[in-house]
Amino acid sequence: MFPIDSNQILTAGVIFLRITAIVSLLPLFGDSNVPVRVRILLSAALSVAIYPLVPANYGDAVMTALSGPFLTAIFIAKEALIGIVIGYTAKLAFDGIVMAANIVSVQMGFNTSNIFLPGSEETTNGFSATHRLLIVLIFLSLNMHYMYISSIADSFRLIPAGFAWPSNTLSGIMVHLSATIFVTALQLAAPTLVGLLFATAALGLISRTVPQANVFVLSFPISFFTGLLVYMATLPMLPGWLQSHFTSSQNDLISSLAALVK
Repeated sequence: MFPIDSNQILTAGVIFLRITAIVSLLPLFGDSNVPVRVRILLSAALSVAIYPLVPANYGDAVMTALSGPFLTAIFIAKEALIGIVIGYTAKLAFDGIVMAANIVSVQMGFNTSNIFLPGSEETTNGFSATHRLLIVLIFLSLNMHYMYISSIADSFRLIPAGFAWPSNTLSGIMVHLSATIFVTALQLAAPTLVGLLFATAALGLISRTVPQANVFVLSFPISFFTGLLVYMATLPMLPGWLQSHFTSSQNDLISSLAALVK
C-alpha cells in the first residue's frame, strides 16, 4: 500500500483549492461557457500533475496555517487572492485585444448589429466575436496556454502556503497593467484605423468635388471593405505579435506573483 498520511491528504486538498481558484478565473479555462464539472476535473488533473513539483516544506506551512478556524478562513482568503491576481493579470492580456476589435468595428460600422459573445456575459458585434475566436485559435495553436499552467506551478514555488499578501508593489503593478490595455488596443488597431482614416479623407474629397454623390451611403461599404482588406493584410503578422504579447503577459504574471509574497 502507498504510505499516505493525513498531512499529505490535507496538503493535496490545499493545492487543489489554490488551483481551482486560479482555473476558475483564467480566460478560456474559466469562461462561462466552460461547464463547472470540466473546470473541477481540470483542476484535479493539474493538482495531480503539479503535486510532485511542490516544495517539500509546503506541507509544513499548510499545517501551520490551518491551526485554527480563524486562521483557516484567512488562509482560504489568501489562496483565493492568488487566483484573483493571476486571473486578472491573464484576463488583461485578452481584454486589450478585444478592445482593439471593438474600436475597429465601430469605425467600420459593425455596431449597428450585436450578437452574444461566446465565453462572456455580454453582447458584441460580429467582427469582434470573429476576431476573438481567431485570437483564441492562434493562442492555442502556439501552445501559449501552457504559460498559465507554468504560472500555476510557479505560484507554489514563489508563494508558500498562507504567505500571500497584497502590497503597495502589487497595487502599482495592477494599475500599470490596467493602463496597458489601451496601449495594446491602439497597437493592434492602428493599421486598420489608419486605413479607415485615409478612406474617410477620400470620401471627404469626393463630397467636395462631386456634391451630387451620396457620400453617406457610400461610406458604409467603403469603410467595411477598406477595414477588412487592411485587417486581412495584417493577419500574417498577427501570430508573431501575439507570441510577443503573451510572452510579456507571462512576465507580468511572474512579477505579480513575486509582489504577493508576504
